[in-house]
Amino acid sequence: MAGGSDFQVVFLLIGLFLIFIKSVHVLMKRLDLPDVLGEVSLGFILGPSLIGIYHLKDHPESLLTSLTFLGLNQNILDDSGLILSFIAEFAVLILLFEVGTEIDFDVLKKVKKPAGFAAMGGIFLPLILGLSFLGIVANLNRSLVIPEGVAFWDTGLFMAVALTATSIGISTRIFLDLNKIRTKVAQTVVGAAIFDDIISVTALALVIAYVGGLLSGGSVGLIILRIALFFIISFLLFKYGIPWTVDRTKVVKDRSFVIFFSISFMMLMSVLAQALQLEPIIGAFVAGVIIGNEDDFLDIHADITPIANWIVPFFFINIGLQIDLGPILSADTVVATLTLGLSLATIAILAKYFGGSLGAKLAGYGKNESKAIGLSMAAKGEVTLIFATTAYALGYFTDTLFAAVISLVMIDSLVIPTLLKIGIEKWITDDS
Repeated sequence: MAGGSDFQVVFLLIGLFLIFIKSVHVLMKRLDLPDVLGEVSLGFILGPSLIGIYHLKDHPESLLTSLTFLGLNQNILDDSGLILSFIAEFAVLILLFEVGTEIDFDVLKKVKKPAGFAAMGGIFLPLILGLSFLGIVANLNRSLVIPEGVAFWDTGLFMAVALTATSIGISTRIFLDLNKIRTKVAQTVVGAAIFDDIISVTALALVIAYVGGLLSGGSVGLIILRIALFFIISFLLFKYGIPWTVDRTKVVKDRSFVIFFSISFMMLMSVLAQALQLEPIIGAFVAGVIIGNEDDFLDIHADITPIANWIVPFFFINIGLQIDLGPILSADTVVATLTLGLSLATIAILAKYFGGSLGAKLAGYGKNESKAIGLSMAAKGEVTLIFATTAYALGYFTDTLFAAVISLVMIDSLVIPTLLKIGIEKWITDDS
């Protein structure tokens, strides 16, 4: 950019975002609504559906086109979008790392049974209902949801897997904001969401292999081996690696060493998870659990919270930025798309809620705790969008079905945070 820094647009956007974020927080507090709802809504307003900061080519009416004094061009905007997307990806790692540091490893081991039950309930019911609903719609109007030349089961499996995904970021953020993250219920939710994420990602890999004709006993075994390898390495680091490192760095008297080491470890664990074809957020969460349960690093909370406070909102803004109403509003069958999206949202929320609640109830939780766990499992966001985008890019979703999933995520992102905040305040005590 002539006469200034090449990152001037990034500086401008980050500066404006920070002002917007704090303004939204003040508004949400006055309305007694969760901050995360305001952050997702802010991203929606700034995204391709309205202003279109990241999609200027498709939305020439964007407010940014009037800022001619900045010398804007598409390349600069594309580069700025990449940088802000990186900040959002880093933000979700920080969020899950922060959540991990709040987890008592001994408590997490105690809640593995209810977490497993809640995860399985929250996966099994959406799978069944998702496939059943798609079957009904396909019988009424196959071309609406199944691309020409594609088998029902190919689209159906992608749809079912997309409905199983849970946004751990949204639910844990609500628990954090309400200072309930250390409750047994919250730790069950975190454990269930981690199990859910692993199972969902594994299921997506299996579906992709299946539709590509590559599914075999060997491929399934390899996926299971990768998951096992990640947790074996994590356990060895927790038991031996980190304690050994801490013992040999005690001579370092630099107060900042803890946060430097912790963030470095978080990033490396995220890379390890991705290298083994797991979600990077799983690596960040496990890193947080390991660091948070290391005696010499117990003060990590004081270091990580100020960082999380300003960077984590970028992740939730990014969820809103990914929601594009273009495919919905430009579709030939707008009414059908909106009806399908609303129906999918209703099915997805109820299936996750009842599936997660039933799983928690079977594991011994009371009525209120089970309801809170089930509602937490109903949160959807970036993972569902990633799954749907993958299916659409591979040609297994029609334009209408893809647009319906976008509207599902939009509805869920706006409804669940508010319901979850009310539910946690009503149902969960500090002793829960």
